[in-house]
Amino acid sequence: MASLSSDNKRKPRQSVSYSTNDALKADYREIRHLDLKKRLGVLLYRRESMERELEAIKAALSTLEAQMQRNVAYEQLSICDKFSP
Repeated sequence: MASLSSDNKRKPRQSVSYSTNDALKADYREIRHLDLKKRLGVLLYRRESMERELEAIKAALSTLEAQMQRNVAYEQLSICDKFSP
């Protein structure tokens, strides 16, 4: 046994450079990265949804404005018809 302990003294053990603290930091960075990636995905999805909704609103406004113009033109024709003999 004395020879084994003397062998251990001669060959220093290699220290593990990856400590528990480093592992926790790496885990935190990984979790933080995944959280940021998830938040980015949610925001991109919301932006795309809002852009689609905005386009639908623009189309509806355009249609409504055209209907209003046709209605004004129709009313003007109706007024003209009332006054013609």
